Amino acid sequence: MPNQSPTPSETAASETAESTAPVWRKYLFPAIVIVAAVVAIVLVLVLRGGDGGNGNKGNVPDYAAEDAAVDEQRKNQGEQNSEEQARLELIRSLPERNPDDTLAVGEPNAPVQMIMYSDFQCGFCALWTTNTLPVLMEKYVEPGNLRIEFREANVFGEESVKAARAAAAAGEQGKFLEFQKALYPGGKPMKSFPEDKMVELAEELGLDAEKFKADMGSQKIADLVAQHQHKAAELGVTSTPMFIVGTQPVSGAQPTEQFELIVEQQLDQERSQKDSE
Repeated sequence: MPNQSPTPSETAASETAESTAPVWRKYLFPAIVIVAAVVAIVLVLVLRGGDGGNGNKGNVPDYAAEDAAVDEQRKNQGEQNSEEQARLELIRSLPERNPDDTLAVGEPNAPVQMIMYSDFQCGFCALWTTNTLPVLMEKYVEPGNLRIEFREANVFGEESVKAARAAAAAGEQGKFLEFQKALYPGGKPMKSFPEDKMVELAEELGLDAEKFKADMGSQKIADLVAQHQHKAAELGVTSTPMFIVGTQPVSGAQPTEQFELIVEQQLDQERSQKDSE
């Protein structure tokens, strides 16, 4: 049977039919391929995300860990604040403010309280007492803005204890500062403190020698000196001089100007605190 080629009219009809077919049929297969590829990629990512912590999991923000880190930071900050508050409360509790304290100068309720931990065998204590103390006395103590309590740490041993008892005995007769100065002749510490020498100094200052000698050997003075020495040791004072000015610890015989600056700063803090109340 002979081949029959489509007539021109049939060819035209076929082309017309294809061209008039719905457009979505032309793009159906490519769309299916694309969707399948996307699904495959999603499955791979999901499977990799659950493979024990590898894959894409590292790119996901760990909000729980971030919250834990913030909580830990707040906890640490809170502990630091608590420690600082405890330190300040301890420092503020140290001044005794006792109006009958014979080893202190200045008003008991002066706005700035200062404690000096010293040793009568300490060269820097002698230097500070000779050069800086007179300036602070005139500029701050006498106007009523500063009180200084003197406490002997006695870090150099028994000879220092003897000197501390002698100075405390002089304090019983209101001559502590004068006796303190006498123990630093020429701005330097003495090498030893024999009893007869201490009595001699007391007499030179016009003290009742018999009372001075009795006080120097009394249990009251021994307990007082031991109490101050023990407190200094509790605070970790192992070298002298050591100071607490207001809430500011100061180590060593710093220049006089430095002490003036610290006292001024503490006075400013006290004024600011009163203004805010």
